[in-house]
Amino acid sequence: MNWIFLSITIGGFLSLVLTPLFIRFQNRKKMGEKIRIDGPRTHSTKAGTPTMGGIIFVFSAAIAFIIVSLIKYYRYNDYSIEGIFITSILVLCSLLGFIDDYMALKKQRSLGLRGWVKIFLLALICVYFILFARFILNIGTYINVPFTDIKIELGNWYYIIVALIVISTTNAVNLTDGLDGLAAGSSSIVLAVFCFIAFLEWTIVDSSYAIDIAVIAGSTLAACTGFLWWNTAPADIFMGDTGSFGLGGLIAAIAIVLKQEILLIVIGGLFVVEALSVIIQVLWFKASRKRVFKMAPIHHHFELMGWPEIKVIIRFWLVCSIFAATGFFIYYLKFID
Repeated sequence: MNWIFLSITIGGFLSLVLTPLFIRFQNRKKMGEKIRIDGPRTHSTKAGTPTMGGIIFVFSAAIAFIIVSLIKYYRYNDYSIEGIFITSILVLCSLLGFIDDYMALKKQRSLGLRGWVKIFLLALICVYFILFARFILNIGTYINVPFTDIKIELGNWYYIIVALIVISTTNAVNLTDGLDGLAAGSSSIVLAVFCFIAFLEWTIVDSSYAIDIAVIAGSTLAACTGFLWWNTAPADIFMGDTGSFGLGGLIAAIAIVLKQEILLIVIGGLFVVEALSVIIQVLWFKASRKRVFKMAPIHHHFELMGWPEIKVIIRFWLVCSIFAATGFFIYYLKFID
């Protein structure tokens, strides 16, 4: 438990202190977000807001994990490949997001890399993920079924599901990042639940590597919270794809390594709803030339209904908390006789 608290302290402190320095740096360089033309009109006032804040909280989380891991190794000669691997996914996905953000700033537009390029680069990360999981971590190719002791063995088909989880989760968190603090707050809630699950896996199930998963989850949720101090509405800085892609990759990696693939759908239910709203909107429009929502993702729909931005954000946080709590309750049922 001390390792988790130490990582939370370091990650949160670094993010809270470094973020305003990064904001001032971007303001001096006159760097800022370009707002999408087809977005809500009220968002036009956000043009020029510093972006790529994900650099700070990903850096803070990674440094916190490294410091805690080095101390633990020095004192007890103990470490886990799983924790290092999950941290590498956080960094790699964040790097992909950074490239996208950098291209957008360089070209002075709201979009950076083309969609197919991002999917291709995500696919490369998935290849790395699958090879590492199969040949180094030896992760089982089965899926646990909630409420039961059933494990469905999928063989090599499991790795297709791994790729789908990584790609869909990173994009779902990215879609959620449309209002000030929405993605950061929601990701913190989801990571808090996974941190607690990893802690229980370590203490009760006796998975030795789970403590390191709890450490990286804890350091990241604390770093997100420190960033959220500056990211709440009206935001002084946005996380950009640098942050949203990193968070999505991290959440997916934690769920897969902890073998909670199905529960991810419940715990990260808000992200699922955001992604589904876009899919439904696109498919229905192509079929009927009509829209289901005023705008997708769905948080923009409620904005256009007249809800103040802060009301949408807080209510979505509450919905996220309900999903996350439900997912944790389902997980905890296995410990109840």
